Amino acid sequence: MSELRKLKVTEMNRLTAEEFKEAEKLPLIVVLDEVRSLHNIGAVFRTSDAFLIQSIYLCGITATPPHPEIHKTALGAEYTVDWHYFKHTQEAVRQLHEDGYTVLAIEQCEGSTMLDKLNLEPGKKYAVVLGNEVKGVQQEVVNQCDGCIEIPQYGTKHSLNVSVTAGIVLWEFANKLIGFRS
Repeated sequence: MSELRKLKVTEMNRLTAEEFKEAEKLPLIVVLDEVRSLHNIGAVFRTSDAFLIQSIYLCGITATPPHPEIHKTALGAEYTVDWHYFKHTQEAVRQLHEDGYTVLAIEQCEGSTMLDKLNLEPGKKYAVVLGNEVKGVQQEVVNQCDGCIEIPQYGTKHSLNVSVTAGIVLWEFANKLIGFRS
């Protein structure tokens, strides 16, 4: 077996915080609807940084930076990724629609589109709404969305942790949206 050497951080050619702020972002906004765990919030910041997400909308009880427990998992991404706070998620969705975004709830709904069957359109702007760890996306918010996306699951559990869900969904969106740039 050949030897594999782990790369050092200095060999990974990552953007600096300043370069990240100036970089062209994907036309995608993440909306956190009543997410209570500070660690989940931080993890979503870190994943959003990894995939050049435009912004995060923090809604309701979702905590905002700066906060040491968010920082513990965000590792500084709370300073690179733009974020905005909305008292009510419905206000955030209304604003997104006014700004021309297609808003999709990540939720198990009648008529959901399975993530692996998702088709995105070049030139469109998207937002994904991720819900509370116990209750998911509020029904009132789902009602405002343009559709629902569901992650196919094959085991006995009916849901994934919100930060895991964010990772899977943002990876899929990033792959498709980056492909439009080529």
